[in-house]
Amino acid sequence: MSTPTAWSEDHFIAGEVALDFANTVYRRTPEIGAELLDSADALTGWLRRAELLPAHDDAEHGFDDAGHGFDDAGHGFDDAAAALREARGIRERFWAIFEAQHDGRELPTNALAGLLDTARRGIDGNVAVGPDGSTTPRTAHGALTVLALRGIRLALSPLPQPVRACDRCGWFFIDTSRGRRRRWCSMKTCGNQAKAARYRSAHPGSATR
Repeated sequence: MSTPTAWSEDHFIAGEVALDFANTVYRRTPEIGAELLDSADALTGWLRRAELLPAHDDAEHGFDDAGHGFDDAGHGFDDAAAALREARGIRERFWAIFEAQHDGRELPTNALAGLLDTARRGIDGNVAVGPDGSTTPRTAHGALTVLALRGIRLALSPLPQPVRACDRCGWFFIDTSRGRRRRWCSMKTCGNQAKAARYRSAHPGSATR
């Protein structure tokens, strides 16, 4: 059995949880990379790391610092396979919507309708809505509902800062940099790789020294 993805702070660089969820593949461009949501445990680990998992599920099942369950039943979903399919469907809709925002195009209404349907089906009994409009999941499935609602909010009420996509891997992020000129998801990863590639291109003999 494969080990679930070990989630770290490097997976949460977008500045908005819906964008972080859209980034749960190794890369989006130039082609889709390795799947990071490769199991229900990986999904639950991500939700826990993003602080979307209900507290009672966290306490009942127990998780390590990377969000891995201590046992095989720690995913918290009644139907793990269905939950994983739904989560990946949410992510695909996020890709369509955030790519359109990034490109300055009209938002795809079919993707938005899919998120609204997810929210409608999951909000009754799975989510608590506070008087200020805040949403708190009551179940693991409710965490997916909250995630869909966060994506809807970002789509319909975008932040003042623009949604960007990393020039190297395509991960999304909110550009809060001075001058709004951020190009990389992280200087630690793609930024340094791009700098190294530029150096090798400018100094073709350096790799053989």
